[in-house]
Amino acid sequence: MPASAVSSRPHVTVIGAGLVGLASARALLNAGHRVRLIDRCDAVGQGASARNGAQLSYAYVAPLASPALWHQLPSLLLKPDSPLRLSPRGVLQDLRWCLAFLAACRGAAARRTTVALLELAALSRRELERWRDEGGAPDVRQNGKLVLLPDAAAFASARTQMALQARLGCQQQALDADACRRLEPALADAATPFAGGIHTPGECVVDPMAMSGALLAALQRHPDFELRLGCEVIGARRRNDSVEALRLAGADDLPVEQLVLAGGPGSAALARRLDLSLPVAPMKGYSIDLPADALTRWPTVSITDSARRVVFAPLLDGECRRLRVAGMAELVGQDLRIDPRRIAQLVEATDAWFGLHVPAEAAVQNPWAGLRPATPSGLPCIGRFGGLRNVYANAGHGPLGLTLAMGSAALLVSAMQQRAAAINPLPYAAGPLAWV
Repeated sequence: MPASAVSSRPHVTVIGAGLVGLASARALLNAGHRVRLIDRCDAVGQGASARNGAQLSYAYVAPLASPALWHQLPSLLLKPDSPLRLSPRGVLQDLRWCLAFLAACRGAAARRTTVALLELAALSRRELERWRDEGGAPDVRQNGKLVLLPDAAAFASARTQMALQARLGCQQQALDADACRRLEPALADAATPFAGGIHTPGECVVDPMAMSGALLAALQRHPDFELRLGCEVIGARRRNDSVEALRLAGADDLPVEQLVLAGGPGSAALARRLDLSLPVAPMKGYSIDLPADALTRWPTVSITDSARRVVFAPLLDGECRRLRVAGMAELVGQDLRIDPRRIAQLVEATDAWFGLHVPAEAAVQNPWAGLRPATPSGLPCIGRFGGLRNVYANAGHGPLGLTLAMGSAALLVSAMQQRAAAINPLPYAAGPLAWV
């Protein structure tokens, strides 16, 4: 290709090498851009991408901000073992975010969020299936998901959500407790009572680290891709309506033509360094792995314990089988310490549902805490920053980054190329963002 043709192709710098940043880089390369991916870590797929819940939730996307939360809020906030925890420091640091979150708990707002999340999830599924058809995608297993509800009121609320999702094409069914046990025999001797569950047979699981590795491998095969790790952005040099260079810690300024902020939970702080703003707060979660031989009963379906806000995703086969157990939501600022009480809660939840026949200290592998990039509504921020012609965002996916990464990347490309998107892009380009 002539040098003039290469130089005329748009060059994009993507900040953030988690799943969303990796997927964004792949989509941009496929669309004809030259791409530089930078991250302050020394490896890709760190942070929330490393050991999340491993579920691809394409059809069950009930946002945390919902009317049901108002009734649950006192117990969620006051119980010592509550799956939702707000620290005074976290609330004070993100007070505006907390107020916007409460506003998003209104019924109409939650319904709009559900519709937008389902549309983006469907697009993401199509993009992942296209990648699988082309070759190189990670192993994705469709084993279905069963969301278990603790009592009649929660079961009724979940059926209302299911009815909304059914109108949007989701294939789900409500099962009483006995039907849940027939579907998943591992629940037969569970110590936790429950009223019923919502079964979504089309849901999938994938190892998030395998997903990151597959995306990186695809990028590194492309001649127009550059990766820079250990690269911390501390500011920007702006001129008129554009950012012309990034200021880096301990290095020369990095010139940019087009810029994408895909820094996960660090996106808000990154935006502030560029004199911008994003409504993204770090929401802390935990995960552990348990080998199959530590469990009394092995589930074949992905399970979500809605009361404890814990998910169970069976991964791999044979001797390598393990159960990914993940959950909790804590607004505690940038605290990444692993609270042993939270790990104990994950172990206790696993024991209650599936039984452990070895001591917890012998069973637990890879205890982890990470920060999810949460927006008040639960909708990610995808679009161009208003007032700037060359800076875009793809951030704020909360617990659904693994699910939504591929679709969000496709939407980002549509915004950057100013062409019609596959779905309505406006719900994601709110606040400081614009679509064109």
